[in-house]
Amino acid sequence: MKDDSASYYDSQEFADLLKLYETMLADGSSVYFDSMDIANLAEYYTISGDLDKSDAVIAYGLTLHPGDADILIAKAGSLMARGHKDQARVISESVTDPDNQELLYLKGVIELADDNAALADTWFTQAVVQSDNDPGMLNDIIVKFMDARQFDLCQKWLDMALVLSPDSRNFIELQADLFFDTAQMDTAIEWYNHLLDEFAYDTYYWEQLGRIYYEKTDYTQAKECFEFIEAIEPENKQAKMMKAGCLFSLEDWNSAFSIYSALLDEDRNDYTLQYYCGRCMYEQDRYDEALPYFQGSLEELMLDNETPEEMLVELYTLIADCAHNTGRDGLAAQCLYSGLAINPDEPELKELAVRILPASDAALFTDNNKD
Repeated sequence: MKDDSASYYDSQEFADLLKLYETMLADGSSVYFDSMDIANLAEYYTISGDLDKSDAVIAYGLTLHPGDADILIAKAGSLMARGHKDQARVISESVTDPDNQELLYLKGVIELADDNAALADTWFTQAVVQSDNDPGMLNDIIVKFMDARQFDLCQKWLDMALVLSPDSRNFIELQADLFFDTAQMDTAIEWYNHLLDEFAYDTYYWEQLGRIYYEKTDYTQAKECFEFIEAIEPENKQAKMMKAGCLFSLEDWNSAFSIYSALLDEDRNDYTLQYYCGRCMYEQDRYDEALPYFQGSLEELMLDNETPEEMLVELYTLIADCAHNTGRDGLAAQCLYSGLAINPDEPELKELAVRILPASDAALFTDNNKD
């Protein structure tokens, strides 16, 4: 299998170009760059999310090459990254270079952003013809259709790409990702395993496999995938979290707690870690130990004005239950009322009301006594 996953931006040639440009900025000098170098620098910054830097290199490039098509196309690409597709369209229509593959590709991107997938496909086809089936352009088109959830068109272009480059790591990975995105999980497993036969240390493939097995509720197999990632990248926090999630789903509460609590030691304010530490204790009826974790999680969530109400209700329920089971009935009632104020129809809270409150108060929250 050919490892063609690296792009031009990973090359030494581009690294030298980038260094030359950024050195120029640092020392305040003026260096000549041809228009394609400017366009490549602008696209690199756009892809990297440094849109202000992209704008700056475009502005500099236009002082060197006023009205240059490649630089204007790069400017339109930067505008698209900001969501300004109408302004990008104006630029694309102002450029008179009908054989420019990047212009044809840009027009396809603009139409796709306007939900005109069929017209985008037409422009992309013309762009690929002009590029002589350039693999990089094929890759970009496939990714655009995948991001737009146009899976049929994505498969059409992948079929073409795999005929042209059947051993391409890049296209095989995109095909595996498409199977994943379209929930063809058994086929996705085969394709990711095929990639791992050649690239056993690529943690992305292990992560995708782990996610698939987790969705299939094969938590033991999923855990093994995340353990492979840990072996390759011992400090990978996401892999540790996913492994802990597998152990949690397997009801191995102590092993899951060991991971969650170690991660919590590194970030004491992480409400998710506090929640899961509490749940590991709660599931073992260790209410005294669970309670402070749930309280800490709630305190952090209360600082976020966009916290979903159902999360708050769940934590109020858990805290009320822990408090009641440890003789803290005042705290239990307080959290019970707070939860019911958000959602008076929450079944678990109403059940707790019957257990915690005097009968006359609990009756206020039963279905039979509702107005």
